Amino acid sequence: MSHHDRERRGCPRALIAGFAALLAGPCLLWPLVRGMCDTTNYENRTLAAFPTAATGVRAWPASFEEWLGDHAPFRNQFLTLKSGADRLVGTLDSTNVLLGKEGWMFLKDVSDSNSLSDYQGLTAYSAEETAAMAQALTALNDVLAAKGSRLLVLFAPAKEGVYSRYMPDNVPVVSRPTRVGALAGALGETGVPVLFPLEELEDAALERQVYYKYDTHWNEAGAWLAAQLTLEALDRPFAAAWPEMAADPEKAPLTDLANMCGSWAWCTDDVYWALDAVPAQCTLWEAGGEIARYAGEGEGSLLLARDSFGEALAPWLAQGFADTTVLHGNQMQVETLLEWQPEVPDVVVLEVAERFSDNLLGRLETMRQWAERAG
Repeated sequence: MSHHDRERRGCPRALIAGFAALLAGPCLLWPLVRGMCDTTNYENRTLAAFPTAATGVRAWPASFEEWLGDHAPFRNQFLTLKSGADRLVGTLDSTNVLLGKEGWMFLKDVSDSNSLSDYQGLTAYSAEETAAMAQALTALNDVLAAKGSRLLVLFAPAKEGVYSRYMPDNVPVVSRPTRVGALAGALGETGVPVLFPLEELEDAALERQVYYKYDTHWNEAGAWLAAQLTLEALDRPFAAAWPEMAADPEKAPLTDLANMCGSWAWCTDDVYWALDAVPAQCTLWEAGGEIARYAGEGEGSLLLARDSFGEALAPWLAQGFADTTVLHGNQMQVETLLEWQPEVPDVVVLEVAERFSDNLLGRLETMRQWAERAG
């Protein structure tokens, strides 16, 4: 066999050996260096579990692939490296996150919401869906009113609408109002106070930051403004003038969007803005904050039924009441409501993020059943 033939045969073997080394190398190295590597789960989700026999033969390959993708050696390091490469060329390769102007990040249509389509005006509630929610809202309000309680619905606007000036130019707005904007108007015709403070937050955002740059949620300033608008709508004392704001280097801003696309190591220029205002005092914090109580300087009692936007809202809103109970949607079962709020309070506020508005009908029905049984 000639030297040339041996080279030709050796080349494929070298390629195979190299490919095998690339596959096996990280797995062999990982046990030795894992303790020195960052393995934190930065994403706001539970990572996939290893498939079991109960998974089933047909679903096993896909489940294993999902597990491997979530637990591969050096996963965080590779995600960070890829994200850094994307930033160098001014792009963001992500199925969940949209890169806007000046580095601002927004949420795309994902499994549990249609943020981008909602922003563009491509979604709408049907007349039947709107009527069903209006009927459920009226039914809950009637039960509460009969027991001397007031009801208010607060829709927390999505960041895409509040900071539309940072949305990419290739994401056009097709129609307005958004489906939640139209829904809020229709529900307001029931006589129940319904807030969707998109314009107020848009105006405020021109002078100060009211949402996090790399997160989907409003910051302390946005939550404070929403709380004052809610108190005003309830005919309760509220602050009309903005408090002073200052950067607090001891606290880190939220970054759920950066975490979704592996950019947590690069998105470090946002600021946590602290307000020179006094929030209510938290007196109970259970189930990771999904069940909480606050003592404020106002009068009367409040039940705040919330989602993730309500965590920042709660201390500012609760300051307008003497006693406040706060329950996350994950705790919104009739028996849980009865356990933590056995008596109907003076005020009930139902906070629903714009992108989670599909949850409203179920929340209204659950709260009606609770209100009928509560004292």
